[in-house]
Amino acid sequence: MGQPNIFTRVLAASNVTAVSPSQSPGAGVITINTTAGVVLDTQRRIVLTSGSNDSSINFTISGTNQVGAPITDTIAGGNATAVVSNQDFLTVTGITHSGSVAGTFTAGTNGQGSSLWQIINWNSVPNNLSIAVELRSGAANFTVEHTYDDPNILPMTGGLNLAGLTYAFPWPDPLINGSSSSAETSYQIPILAWRLTTNSGTGTLVCRSLQSGLGSP
Repeated sequence: MGQPNIFTRVLAASNVTAVSPSQSPGAGVITINTTAGVVLDTQRRIVLTSGSNDSSINFTISGTNQVGAPITDTIAGGNATAVVSNQDFLTVTGITHSGSVAGTFTAGTNGQGSSLWQIINWNSVPNNLSIAVELRSGAANFTVEHTYDDPNILPMTGGLNLAGLTYAFPWPDPLINGSSSSAETSYQIPILAWRLTTNSGTGTLVCRSLQSGLGSP
């Protein structure tokens, strides 16, 4: 039997200018709030809000995740709307863009964010996994997600990323998907990792998991 895995997750309230103030950079440098890097409350998604049509240019966010590993995420701009990163950042050290920003621009946070991927022992037999999420206080909407990709080594063959992945692709759990109260689920199928994602809210979530089986990596 594996060791219990327990962690707590809570997001601060969203702030659309938490990373950069409202600005009109055009083709120039996007200014972030702290030149040494913006440190957020916990790793979470970054929301980029365009005041005009920036859908023809890409924005690249650079920073680190919760364990200090460097990460980047490139996403297309929005057409007078907000777009959200795929990666979760604890720090943001810079944002670059591939063309001229049409109007105003801000970078900050919304109510979304995921924990680190929790890597399971896929050598154990059987490979059963149970997960319980307790909404300890406040209000939050949350989803447990799993992936068939190794978050640390994306699918590679002959040195090429044939899947074209820049991040592990998440799949929502059928039971804990958009939940707003304490819930539990289990996996009897092989997966490589799972995570807890907050979709909205600032409630405190306590996550517990336990994997069965005998075996070692």
